Amino acid sequence: PRSNSTAATPSPSSVVNASKEEDTAYLPLYAADWARVDLPPGHRFPMEKYRMTRRTIEKEPREWLRYSMRQSPTAAKEDVLLAHEKEYVERVLAQKLSREEARTIGFPMSEESDGYLSTTVLSEDETKRGKQHVMRSLASTGGTIACTRDVLEHGFLWAGQLAGGTHHAFAGHGEGFCVFNDIACAVRVAQRDYKELFEGEEKNVLIVDLDVHQGNGTAKIFENDKNVITYSIHGDRNYPWKTRMMSDYDIALPDECEDEEYLKALKESLPKVFERHKPFLVYFQAGVDALKADSFGRLSMTREGLRKRNNIVLALCVEYNCKLVTTMGGGYAKPIERSVECHSDVFRIMALKHKAIIEERQYLEKMMS
Repeated sequence: PRSNSTAATPSPSSVVNASKEEDTAYLPLYAADWARVDLPPGHRFPMEKYRMTRRTIEKEPREWLRYSMRQSPTAAKEDVLLAHEKEYVERVLAQKLSREEARTIGFPMSEESDGYLSTTVLSEDETKRGKQHVMRSLASTGGTIACTRDVLEHGFLWAGQLAGGTHHAFAGHGEGFCVFNDIACAVRVAQRDYKELFEGEEKNVLIVDLDVHQGNGTAKIFENDKNVITYSIHGDRNYPWKTRMMSDYDIALPDECEDEEYLKALKESLPKVFERHKPFLVYFQAGVDALKADSFGRLSMTREGLRKRNNIVLALCVEYNCKLVTTMGGGYAKPIERSVECHSDVFRIMALKHKAIIEERQYLEKMMS
């Protein structure tokens, strides 16, 4: 298989290189917050939540959760091109997007401009900020690709990316804080490099998108791929409004939807999707912006409700013996600590369930030997 990364910036001291630790009993978690972006004061995107989530998880005893924190590598251009148009990718990498394109994505490149290119010559500030955004987008994508390689090639059962879930990115443009679609790139890498795993009648990939906003970019990219199933539960009256696409399964919920209604919709629909398509590989976009405290969510879920949501997805992956890649997604509560708690819950619950599965398998192997 081809390499999925370019040379990466040195990681925080707490993050190890994936090549140094291949113990499959430890859940690999990838952190991309080394790719720093200096957003202007007051910008509405909470970039700090990625670092905060990693640090929250790292407070847990590593032997208790059995995780391995790793640095998200940067995605290779050839891997990004599997899901995105060449002209768009090259303009992103060269910081040549128009002001309108950058505004649609939502990330400014300087404190004075909301575009990548305000004049024919980039200012020093725009150049610095633009490079940061490029690096972050590649790291966000590269971590999800690395997770995919871990579960398909390196013997891991599950893997998680403490970033990503950038489901509003289309093949030829970005939207809603999403530049490249990390899950789409990862799926395309899997289809290219692990073709033998996709041979046969029922070799399906399932993307479970539980962000409060519909995964419009993901739905569009895979609309003609019969082996990639897209499932989305989202707010009916929430973004995206003009660019909403059709997933294979879309469930739209009303404003102020609480735990009971949300979980009922999930329990009534998702098990049927697993049973019908029997996926061997699942991507879980675990956005937490359905939380009542979220600034953009419009739903009214509690932290406990989101935990139950996570458990439903993980239990189905266990039941159907699926390989699993989990990413972050939206989370915009004020204070942001409320979202960070819920993001951290996703990976703590995942690590604990992963630990239990591995211990059970080790016990059974011992009994049979």
